[in-house]
Amino acid sequence: MPRFMTKRYDQIMPKMIAKIVSRTRLSDISDSAVAKHMMAAVARAIDELYFSASLLRDLFSIDRATGEDLDARAAEILPGLIFRNLAVKASGNLVFSRAGIVGVTTIPIGTKVKTAGGSVFTTTSVGTINAASPEQIVGHGVGRDSNLTAAVADVAGAAGKVADGTIIKFVAKPAGVNEVTNPSAFDHGEDVETDDHFRSRIKQYVAGLARSTVNAIESGVLGVQDPDTGQTILFSHAEEDVVDRGEVVLYIDDGTGSAESSAATQGTALAGAYQWPGGVADPTVVLTNDTSDVSAGDFIGLEDDGQFFEVDLIVAGVSARVKNPGALTLPTDAGIGVSYGNPEIMTEGLGGGGGDAAVGGETDLWLDNVPVKSSVTKYIISSTRGLLVEGAAADYIYNQADGHVVFIVPLVADEYVLAVYTYYTGLIALGQMIVDGDPDDRTAYPGIRAAGTRVIVQTPTVLIQNVTVTVTVKEGYDHPSVESDVSDAIKEYINGLGISGDVLRSELIRRVMSVAGVFNCTLTAPATDVVLLDDQMARTTDVNISVN
Repeated sequence: MPRFMTKRYDQIMPKMIAKIVSRTRLSDISDSAVAKHMMAAVARAIDELYFSASLLRDLFSIDRATGEDLDARAAEILPGLIFRNLAVKASGNLVFSRAGIVGVTTIPIGTKVKTAGGSVFTTTSVGTINAASPEQIVGHGVGRDSNLTAAVADVAGAAGKVADGTIIKFVAKPAGVNEVTNPSAFDHGEDVETDDHFRSRIKQYVAGLARSTVNAIESGVLGVQDPDTGQTILFSHAEEDVVDRGEVVLYIDDGTGSAESSAATQGTALAGAYQWPGGVADPTVVLTNDTSDVSAGDFIGLEDDGQFFEVDLIVAGVSARVKNPGALTLPTDAGIGVSYGNPEIMTEGLGGGGGDAAVGGETDLWLDNVPVKSSVTKYIISSTRGLLVEGAAADYIYNQADGHVVFIVPLVADEYVLAVYTYYTGLIALGQMIVDGDPDDRTAYPGIRAAGTRVIVQTPTVLIQNVTVTVTVKEGYDHPSVESDVSDAIKEYINGLGISGDVLRSELIRRVMSVAGVFNCTLTAPATDVVLLDDQMARTTDVNISVN
């Protein structure tokens, strides 16, 4: 098979001289000869052509292309599917503190804080302080510190990495909060993806596409950034069912252990006391002393009961009449009702019963918001059958990844179905869309998983690690400074572990012994290696580390 071979000037020139001397009467080939100067000019021109051709070859080689040329090769190999990862914002956790211990203080998402040098960070989860909040900052005691609150740097790249204890100021201080700090360093901030890393990821992606392997699923979501929060999927780990090979759980995280966010279909506890069915002649009249939060068209029912009825008529401060087309048994309890001012009507627009009920015979419907958070109770309620029960031998089965609900018994004419559930948002929803694809935008989200498989995207369980170590400090070193450096080394190791990354005593000891000034150490806790499961991730903070 022909191969392109580059030739240099010192290879071209001797061949030219030999050819011309052998076929002409030319005999003067000294360095001063005009003929040799002419041949040298031609040889150099040919050398330059070979060099240009070699550069052109490199432009179209995945192994040699760099920069924009490598981006172009990726676009040719996988049009619209894989791109160089942009700079990643550094992420970490903050602790907000207050002076007192009374009441509840909330730190909303979007709260901005900064370092003394002016680097700004924005929270991506809600912080809460109540009277029972555990101590996060040594010496504060119970009731003063918030939970670990995830945040990201406003500026992407390695410049967003900051050491622990450096985020200490507010851009705008939330009410009731006095202090803020980052107990651990903000890490995982990365500049634009390098050529070598991008080249490796292209090959890995291509190798896994045809087979939809576990490796392809894991690599397919890495580096994806949520445009709303700036959070980036930095770790992924897929766990495949050992028996049912079609079932996979993909655990993802942004490095903080706080990647999960969720929302629920609208529901609000009502203020008034309700008496069901009211003890009146009309059993659909529900007595209440407060109808201010209820309107016709809302759905009310007992909290956590799963049986809801549509409000038909309101008598202010007296009663709420509900629809009961299926002649279902009304509750008889007195208690707090639940109002769903804008429930998800799964049968909306089907055309039966005036437009928002079944025509009859439907078996497949879809929830509007996915993926569904299965660990939170969900309700699917029929207007004629009441609360439906999940299960192949019951009323329905469903796929929490895409919201597909299959009814075992087909719906009947004019039956409407209401759904109340909690669903994931943010990184989990984004990861699920990358894996499954978006039916409405196959160009941007073509999907990764193979047909016949189900991939559920979730976040891992974060296991906080307690570490106790005693160090002997070399003469001439400041003991408190060495202790602080040891604590930082421990946090850097544990907080850098990925999903299912085991905490090894030998590595902890090695990290401690690598700190300048440490002569020897005794690691008391953990007493053994901490072996993590596929759905677990290790993290630690200052309050969990004891260095003596």
